[in-house]
Amino acid sequence: MFKLGLIGEHISHSLSKRYFDTKFQNENIKNFQYDLYDIDNLKQINELIIQNKIIGLNVTMPYKKKIIQELDELDKIALETQSVNTIFINPDTGLKKGFNTDFFGFEYLLFKLHLKENVKGLILGSGGVSSTISYVLKKHGIKHKIVSRKPKHNMLHYQDLDKLINKFQLIINTTPLGQYPNTKLAPILPYKLITNKHIAIDLIYNPEKTIFLQKMETKGAKTINGLPMLIAQADQAWYIWIKMIEKYNV
Repeated sequence: MFKLGLIGEHISHSLSKRYFDTKFQNENIKNFQYDLYDIDNLKQINELIIQNKIIGLNVTMPYKKKIIQELDELDKIALETQSVNTIFINPDTGLKKGFNTDFFGFEYLLFKLHLKENVKGLILGSGGVSSTISYVLKKHGIKHKIVSRKPKHNMLHYQDLDKLINKFQLIINTTPLGQYPNTKLAPILPYKLITNKHIAIDLIYNPEKTIFLQKMETKGAKTINGLPMLIAQADQAWYIWIKMIEKYNV
């Protein structure tokens, strides 16, 4: 039995297990198992892997950057974004390699939007996944800024948006604000300035429509949640695990 799973904090809301359980059932895959591992300290990771004989993990908040120090190797995109959401563990050597499949997930989500040329983007939040979103936007030539409560070099503060939000058409929420169970929260934005020329992406998919998306939609903006990204990145993670299993003849 090949054991896979998701690590993070407060992840009972995650659809990852349901997604893989459904995949295994529909495709008659009987030698894989996927579980949720809610951990509050990354020091637990090695013991968790050994005790459960895990060969593959997905990684979610708040560990996408912190997990890197626990890994032995990174693929190109994970190295360049300094963000990891998929891990393969070689059962023979115990070596752990990190990958970034959020890149593929967000790129797929962008394709679904059929964006016009010269769109500019705002990335709300500077956490683990924001560097990946920035990486994808750069690849596709979309100029953008990261917005943070504690802005670093070349970032914006939320207080700057009253004067600037009309210059950016694409607004992407990468923060956990609004995610289950804290569904009444939303990023603090000048929503009164939002128009039907704006496009709002929330990487959250539970609830299906966050307060952020509701507020944006009320002002006429086009909206989409993070479910397409979740599915696309999960498919890529599965591809990586199978490829690595074959490579090392596990």
